[in-house]
Amino acid sequence: MNEQQIRDMKPGPELDGVLGNLLDITPRTEWWAMDRDEKGIFITFEYFSEAERWIDGQVKSFPEWVEREGCHIVRKEIYPLFSSNIVAAWEVVEKFPLSIIERTEIFVGEVTYTITIYPRSDSDAFYTESSREFPHAVAMAALLALRGGEQQ
Repeated sequence: MNEQQIRDMKPGPELDGVLGNLLDITPRTEWWAMDRDEKGIFITFEYFSEAERWIDGQVKSFPEWVEREGCHIVRKEIYPLFSSNIVAAWEVVEKFPLSIIERTEIFVGEVTYTITIYPRSDSDAFYTESSREFPHAVAMAALLALRGGEQQ
């Protein structure tokens, strides 16, 4: 993933997953009963055994529906919402030795957050990112710092 691809990422599960992997965070595992194209979620489970029991019951009770919908179980890794939740974003900020946070409001309601992250205390290298949403700015700056993106 290059710097432009990182900067183009929107807040959401993809960004949270990439950042979670780089931060070495263990995701929560869930099991989702989904339709054929994996766009529809029927029900979620914390344990595979529960999901397996549910799908077996559906196959026995509603075999035509299971076939028509393509119902199957998918393992999902769920990371904290780093790019959209302020509490999770602060956890990211705390993983770096130095972070500078700027909040700029030129017009009422027109807020921009600029985050500068220094990934190492023994280096002058830093990475900066701005966004209208604080968690998104944090996630982007952290991802650039962890991936060694272009230094500002």
